[in-house]
Amino acid sequence: MAAIRRIAGGFAVPLGSVVFAFIVGGLIVAVTGGNPFAAYQGLLCGGLGIACSTTTGENPALQISTTIVFFTPLLMAGVAVALPFRAGLFNIGAEGQLLAGSVACTIIGIKFSSLPAPILLPMVLIGGTLAGAIWAGVPGVLKATIGAHEVVTTIMLNYVAQWLVRFLIVGGPLQAANGFSASSPIGAGARLPLFLPNTPGLVIFGLPAGVYRVHTGLLIGLAALVVFAVLLWRTSLGYEIRAVGQSQRAARYGGINVARTIIITMLIAGAFSGLAGAIQIAGVDHNLTDKYFNDTTGFDAIAVALLGLGSAVGILFASILFGALHAGGSVMQADAGISSSLVQILQALILFSIAANFLRVLRLPAFRRRPSAPAPTAPAAALMTEAAKAPPAETT
Repeated sequence: MAAIRRIAGGFAVPLGSVVFAFIVGGLIVAVTGGNPFAAYQGLLCGGLGIACSTTTGENPALQISTTIVFFTPLLMAGVAVALPFRAGLFNIGAEGQLLAGSVACTIIGIKFSSLPAPILLPMVLIGGTLAGAIWAGVPGVLKATIGAHEVVTTIMLNYVAQWLVRFLIVGGPLQAANGFSASSPIGAGARLPLFLPNTPGLVIFGLPAGVYRVHTGLLIGLAALVVFAVLLWRTSLGYEIRAVGQSQRAARYGGINVARTIIITMLIAGAFSGLAGAIQIAGVDHNLTDKYFNDTTGFDAIAVALLGLGSAVGILFASILFGALHAGGSVMQADAGISSSLVQILQALILFSIAANFLRVLRLPAFRRRPSAPAPTAPAAALMTEAAKAPPAETT
């Protein structure tokens, strides 16, 4: 029973935050003249393939596959934010690190497009991983050496990455010869295989197999989640990361090199995010396009890490939720006539609720902690200290 209570208590804040967001989101839809039940039915259909209307023609299998495509990069980007959390660092730069990985994957995939897949595919994935690690390593070094706050430096590097992508594909060296705001496609050997082959005439669940875009990057994302859990809880480095997050002074007193731990943590976090960007190019898009100007995967990862409370299992479920929201937004807009911007509202409300719980501004009544005993006042503390002293020795 104690274990069950502990697990239930761990899920209380995330579940309460999600319920709070959906209730407020429903009220917003109702106040603006929409039907919240129809809106959420569209989200369920588009995200999880549940409660789809027979009149709208959505294919549940296709909607589930779309959710998987959305949630795959969120797994690794969520880890890229959650790992620094454990070290007391706030990595706001997962988006920039993801873009750095995307750019590196694209460059390698174009320049070496003639290489066979057994050579080129590992090259693009490793290249994206290293690019993300370097991008995050810069704020890590600045934090460890001169104390520059990682929030400021990572945010600035997000802008650098976004404008670097613009420079490269809008009149830049990667722009396609006959295109605009897009790069040339990567070589065939740099592309991740799909689970379902794009074979002409092959029909699965009533649709051609080629429309299901689920790729083997899903396996890499799940493996990254396992690596994160093992690293954090089964290695000495994970212990050092958690110790630094609890107290840098205590960790330093215990013999841990705090500066080294900060740098390594940011390098690993950037590697996860860069790998997410490389997988997005190799598995889904196959080239850089103008959609990366406004990509939000790295920013969504902040909400995923917070909602998942920094745990591997929590990140998995949070990634599924946010992937389903993204996939269901377009279906909701088409079927219920509710703007897909409601998805961003729900994400913001979830993030607000979690942050409010962390700041103890908003506490859900059912999960409120029992009040602790008040600390003794200063005079009482002085009397207790005086009473604890040994009595003076008697004189003869």
